[in-house]
Amino acid sequence: MKYIYTAPDCPKCEVLKKKYRAEGVRFEERAAERIKQPEDEADREALIQASMQNMELPVEVDV
Repeated sequence: MKYIYTAPDCPKCEVLKKKYRAEGVRFEERAAERIKQPEDEADREALIQASMQNMELPVEVDV
């Protein structure tokens, strides 16, 4: 499953979601706030990804 961590009013997030929808890529959108207090494996992986991206959104995770 592909997860995308986004924030409201994030232009890069909107572009990625639009691209995936146009390409038929299935994904689940999650609030970026979840990265601060990971609840599951996808959230923990998103924290790692976000750290490597200097905390820039969107963050994509495949679990």
